[in-house]
Amino acid sequence: MEKNNNTMHANPFAGTGKVFSYSLKQMLTAKGWLISTLLMAALLLIGIPLTVLIVGKAAGRDEGKKNETAVRTVYVADETAGTADYSALKEAGKYPDVNYIACGSMEEASAAAEKDSHAVVLRVTKPEDIYKLTVYLPEGTEVSRSKASSFGSFAAENFSALLMQKADLTPEETELLSMHVVTETAGISADADEKEDEKNDILTQIIMLIVPFMVVMTVYMMVILYGQSMANSVMLEKTSKLMETILTAVHPVALMTGKLLATACSAVIQTLIWMLAAAGGIIGALIAAVFSFSDMAGLADSAAFADAGSAEKITQLMESMGGSFPPISVSGIFITLIVVALGFLLYLSVATLSGAMASKQEDLNKTLAIFTMMLLMSMLLCLRFEVNEVSGELGLISEAKWLRFFPFTALLVLPADLIFGKLSAPEICLALLSMAAAVLLMIWLAAAVYKLLVLYRGNPPKLRQLISMLRGKKDEKAGS
Repeated sequence: MEKNNNTMHANPFAGTGKVFSYSLKQMLTAKGWLISTLLMAALLLIGIPLTVLIVGKAAGRDEGKKNETAVRTVYVADETAGTADYSALKEAGKYPDVNYIACGSMEEASAAAEKDSHAVVLRVTKPEDIYKLTVYLPEGTEVSRSKASSFGSFAAENFSALLMQKADLTPEETELLSMHVVTETAGISADADEKEDEKNDILTQIIMLIVPFMVVMTVYMMVILYGQSMANSVMLEKTSKLMETILTAVHPVALMTGKLLATACSAVIQTLIWMLAAAGGIIGALIAAVFSFSDMAGLADSAAFADAGSAEKITQLMESMGGSFPPISVSGIFITLIVVALGFLLYLSVATLSGAMASKQEDLNKTLAIFTMMLLMSMLLCLRFEVNEVSGELGLISEAKWLRFFPFTALLVLPADLIFGKLSAPEICLALLSMAAAVLLMIWLAAAVYKLLVLYRGNPPKLRQLISMLRGKKDEKAGS
């Protein structure tokens, strides 16, 4: 019997597949896992487009209410010298549908405006050396005072175009005076334009600022959720009466590795389901945006958008969204999946170690402090508001290089760097090797502690006691 056990345990990973398949089946069929997965997927798949649709409809109603009280006709009483066609204000863009009617006097404009419920009177005077624009609201008008005030501000901002007409300038002189002037600052180098364009791209900087932070928070929440579940599962199995039988058939390393892989696999399956649901929700949101926002000028860069079909509108929206993102490394995305898998296994092995040290629920709350503190300290080391002195870009994730090679922080900082192609091939290899070595070390340590304390009862041993127990067992094996 002893010979069979030694043969069976000659390969510490023997039986990992059986443990993995059994544990994965138990996790995927658990009610809590199924309910949380399906509920979140439904919220992403239905909630995203429904939110966009509701917001779009609400915005449409608000726009309709605004149109009901908007200025549609302006009766102009210009009492200053010179003539001007006030229809030129339509070219300013904000009020393109307003009709401007010139009147000979204020009395004539007021009388005409009283017959129109969406009209105002614009009186232009010149007391002393300034022009004064006054917007009057006729009796019975539906135009609100705020709408009239907004139109008055618009007319004042664009009054220079009318003054050019009053000055009787030639078209060439008018065009010269109305020409826009643009300023910029550039460096004297071959690639100065590219650097300045990248530096001045505010949207790109925002994306580069937010994406790493979101990656860190997402990974942090996943590790917290599954780490605690893993620790609790290991602790409960230690109290099972079948543990002694299991340990005679499966090496603790195989047992821990199988459970770790099963937990990681269930997390990946759950995440993939949520990602697919989120992708479906985003597509649904684009379709909802086309139907609910199609009449709003904010989404249309040109008149062609309004005349395009639904499919063409969706294509235009996706192209405009894609052009807002910085360049993404395809190979970096693949390597990111490896980094996330290794880092996830690393933190799960720490959680397994916490569960292996506990023999009851009260002890688990104490031993989980190891896992929680390790994760919290790693996140605090990674989060740091910094300004890149070279590019001037802001960042919420520290740029310190050693964080990329320290296994416990690499999981949090490497994904964003890999996605945006910020690391060289040697740096990526070194980071992956350090993480893989740490994973193997932590799995071995968790398995050793699990086997050592599987029959242990009492308060969880302190770190110094645990090290002494491991050394004593090692010396015992060496002596035998």
